[in-house]
Amino acid sequence: MEEFFTAPKLMEIGFDTLSAATGLFVVAMALRVASAFTLPAHRRAMRVLAATAVVVVASEVVGMAAAFTRPSTLTDAIEEFAEFVAIAAAAAVLHYLYWVEREEISPLRHAANVDGLTGLGSRSFFERAARRRVEQAMENGTPLSCVLLDVDDFKAYNDNHGHDAGDEILRCVARIMRESARADDLVGRYGGEEFVLLLNSGVEGAREVAERIREAVERECVPATESPLERPITVSLGVASLSDETKSLECLIAIADVEMYRSKKTGKNRVSVFQPT
Repeated sequence: MEEFFTAPKLMEIGFDTLSAATGLFVVAMALRVASAFTLPAHRRAMRVLAATAVVVVASEVVGMAAAFTRPSTLTDAIEEFAEFVAIAAAAAVLHYLYWVEREEISPLRHAANVDGLTGLGSRSFFERAARRRVEQAMENGTPLSCVLLDVDDFKAYNDNHGHDAGDEILRCVARIMRESARADDLVGRYGGEEFVLLLNSGVEGAREVAERIREAVERECVPATESPLERPITVSLGVASLSDETKSLECLIAIADVEMYRSKKTGKNRVSVFQPT
């Protein structure tokens, strides 16, 4: 019994315990940091680190069990202390990475992903997310449609009423698109007065949503003045669905863009739908 309470043995068991506890912290922090990273290579690296930490924790538990059954020397205690310092250093680095991700990188990523005026996804964010959706839809054979929208005569309205009034119209259109989309649809500001919507539905479902958006904009996005001579705010929309002729996001958006300009040329305030041959 006296041999058990020797200082080296207590130190060895204590450092083993601290190392195991810190190793578990490393596992949890590595998985948390992995979920925050954008690049797949970084996520895989963090998962490998978490797996390594699991092995270290198992090793420390075995070391604790062995320490109970054999004499310990000061050298054993120093070795366990060195292991604890190494694991604690890894934990400190991971904690710092998580802090940097949360406090510095995440706000920058949010600013890049979200359009500051409308609160919708930015063009770059939309294209990244939409490209994955198109690939999944092609692999699984599920329907996918794109709606591209442009505010009619927006430049003239902006010039006549000022940028503040124009911004209000853009925010109104963005709100209507967000309210018209389902939770799993993608909505983004594509540039200037252009907006884009990617729906998990076929062409008829996309046409219905596009018509609903068109009617809501004309009804709710009122001009800055209430003069009866003021032309109402309207939008022109183009719809295209994934097919043999639109096998990529670029093709899908390009064809929806062609249909949108067809709506412009044929009178504006309407929806044009691409019909595959």
